[in-house]
Amino acid sequence: MKESNFVYQLAKPTDVDQIVALFELCLGADGGAPTAAFWNWKHNQNPGGISPVLLAWDKDKLIGIRAFMCYKFHSNEGEMKAYRPVDTATHPEYQGKGIFSHLTLSLIEDLKKIDQKAFIFNTPNGQSKPGYIKMGWIEWGKPLLQILPTFTFSVNSFAKDQAILLAHDFSMINAVATHHIAVCKDSAYYHWRYQKIPMQQYGLKEIKVGKDDYIILYRQKKMKFLHEFRVCDVVKNNVSCTTIPVPFFVKLFFSFGLGFISFINNKMLWFSIKLNKKSPMVTFRKINDHDNNLLFQDLDWNIGELELF
Repeated sequence: MKESNFVYQLAKPTDVDQIVALFELCLGADGGAPTAAFWNWKHNQNPGGISPVLLAWDKDKLIGIRAFMCYKFHSNEGEMKAYRPVDTATHPEYQGKGIFSHLTLSLIEDLKKIDQKAFIFNTPNGQSKPGYIKMGWIEWGKPLLQILPTFTFSVNSFAKDQAILLAHDFSMINAVATHHIAVCKDSAYYHWRYQKIPMQQYGLKEIKVGKDDYIILYRQKKMKFLHEFRVCDVVKNNVSCTTIPVPFFVKLFFSFGLGFISFINNKMLWFSIKLNKKSPMVTFRKINDHDNNLLFQDLDWNIGELELF
């Protein structure tokens, strides 16, 4: 069967059920396939923008999917759009026919037609990274992922922290630009990312350090006999932050149960452990030639935007 027989079209709202069905075929209903509610939350309700999703058809049979999730970044130089290649699936009977590459490169060509300052980033694994490098991606590097043990034997009440998160009012949060490029996180972003997400799995803690008020948005994961408390986002005085002072971590030690805290911080702490092998490799590529002036190295990250969800 030749690829020329296939038709490539941008997805329509009415295609969601067939998209979910193809993921279930490829991954299984219990293997990570998205539900229709999750797909719509992620790709159609995202305040960063509606995801461009390209589909491959063999007549009336859906055989391939490629979605680029939207983000809004900003800095003192202004705002810019970013796209993250995330969800992809190829029908088992059509694998090895170049559908994945064609979908990816076709979406990039579509993005080139939009007059915007934008780039593409993702966190491919070791198997998929060589393919992205061939398609023009460049290694940005790994963010500074660190861990700290928690110094308490009390049990963390994750259910309580989930309830606190769902009741929290994010309306006072402002997105403040700095000289570094970072995801533009305003109240709409936090509400969408942590409160509206189907299968809600995050908690919120409030910590006061001196005159500063911090909000910690975290995910609790069971790791054999311990728990990982993954700090996904930190908000300081209603503004997102990526550089966290030492006194904050001193209080954080006693805020969780037995286990360890994982986090990304711009600076290495002398009492933390660096996890370079576990840190995701971030790759990026420009979309148009006039995007050369984007300072890709000056990027701030939190776990929240690098998590695969």
